[in-house]
Amino acid sequence: MKCIAHRGWSSYAPENTMAAFYKALEHDWIFGIELDVHLSKDGIPVVIHDHTLERTTNGEGEVRDFTFSELSQLDAGSWCRESFSGERIPSLEQALAAMKDSGKKVTIELKQVGSRYIGMEEAVVEVVDRLDMMSQVIFASFDHTSVKRIEQLAPHANRGLIIGQLPNLILEQLHYVAADYVMIEHHFADAALIKHLQENGIHVGVWTIDDELIVNRGRTMYEDVYITTNNPRILKDHILKSTTI
Repeated sequence: MKCIAHRGWSSYAPENTMAAFYKALEHDWIFGIELDVHLSKDGIPVVIHDHTLERTTNGEGEVRDFTFSELSQLDAGSWCRESFSGERIPSLEQALAAMKDSGKKVTIELKQVGSRYIGMEEAVVEVVDRLDMMSQVIFASFDHTSVKRIEQLAPHANRGLIIGQLPNLILEQLHYVAADYVMIEHHFADAALIKHLQENGIHVGVWTIDDELIVNRGRTMYEDVYITTNNPRILKDHILKSTTI
């Protein structure tokens, strides 16, 4: 099993903040880090999950209505714990720069919906390319058109399709967007499906598993599978039994 820290180590620190990313970077047995990207008003890729600010910051409104300078002034930590007061919304460049040469895969989920963010794919690819991290990154989205656009911009990039429902015609979907990774909501990922995908050369991930019982029941099924979790602690014993957190 390959542990992917969901929005960083988000059970420890506020999601999608540098504190959460640094915590995940501390441990060699964490295989990768996942983060979410929107586009600011001035076209800068920023790391935050929701389209709106209210849940994870002290701001109000939609991310796309604010410049990065404005977004970076918001408190993105106090909602989690007061000790994280002052954590900021990072830019994608800031987050990736911290992960560069860490040996960890970085999954960038593009929070594209139709044409909500004009130029998002170009902006994200530009940042990754400029940092020379193309081989370290997996570009992923629920939005088929967004993944297809990444294929056009960066043909050699790793691309993934995120599936949040019963995955009908899944190989056909992956072929259409030219993706070799798929991330499936764990309720829909059974052993037969995982085996079928892996036999067809697809890298499989499941999300989001925060229950150790689920991990134990699926131990054989999840061989060579990327397990996305908010709490990497629950996977630690399955990956490196001698590690102490």
